[in-house]
Amino acid sequence: MTARARQGALVLALLLGFAGAVGMARVLDAGRPTLRAVADEAPYLAPDTARRLALGFEGLAADWYWLSMLQYIGRRIEESRTVGAAVDQAVQLDRIKSVDPRVLRRLLDMITTLDPRFTAVYEFAAVVLPAVDAEAAITLLEKGIRENPDQWYLHQQLAYIFWQRGENLAAADAFRRGANMTTARWMEHMADNIEARGDDPQVARAMYARMYEQAQDEQVKEWARRRLMELQSLEERRAIRGVLSAFIKAQQRCPRDWTEVTAALASAGLPVSPLGPPLDPSGAPYMLVLSPLGCDVTLHPVSTVPRG
Repeated sequence: MTARARQGALVLALLLGFAGAVGMARVLDAGRPTLRAVADEAPYLAPDTARRLALGFEGLAADWYWLSMLQYIGRRIEESRTVGAAVDQAVQLDRIKSVDPRVLRRLLDMITTLDPRFTAVYEFAAVVLPAVDAEAAITLLEKGIRENPDQWYLHQQLAYIFWQRGENLAAADAFRRGANMTTARWMEHMADNIEARGDDPQVARAMYARMYEQAQDEQVKEWARRRLMELQSLEERRAIRGVLSAFIKAQQRCPRDWTEVTAALASAGLPVSPLGPPLDPSGAPYMLVLSPLGCDVTLHPVSTVPRG
């Protein structure tokens, strides 16, 4: 066989393999009962069986199930949206309650069995899965660590799950196990800080900052960025309330508008618009809320800062 013929045969084999892997993934799920419930979107075959049937194209099949899972989550978010209310997927990744835990568990298990080194999946699961099944999230991350012993940052994802559950000692232990695999000393520092003061806002800021820096999945990266924005806004609103309290104490009334406290806000290190209002991390003005009971600060409707 000539070199050109061998090259053509190789290209044809790759194309047929790709088509076969995608077709296989569809066939795997075609065996489900025709009259299944609409919500039952879990894979029909066991992951190990699917891996045997993938015929060497496990990675392509895993990619197909990954896209299927993202579509499933997107549909459930859309279905749960109330009339007139917007749902910010990037912000709400860790607060999605509308998915079926069984479907999500089986899809994630399928993907990571077909391609155990698809590390972005473990990262995504560490954020999404705990909202509906924290124990399954821990099990999946431990699987990822076993299958990827060289990927130290997966210990950070496991630590995040424990930290979110308030299990600070377990979170610190996960960070220390990761620290033993890398020269990144910040993991040891995170372990010490979580163990000593896991509920401190600065620990939360450091956690999300590290997740943002290490994220491979763009959705997780955006989610972490928005969480940091939320934390910054909470700190700013505490500072603004301090300025309002000082004004009330001095004047025995609330300010009529932001211009009466603009100088004090700027002195407190808060970003202030030339028109007077302080600005939140998204660049939108904070709203001054006046009522017979007093005054307060809140996010503007146009703000993209997450609302807890």
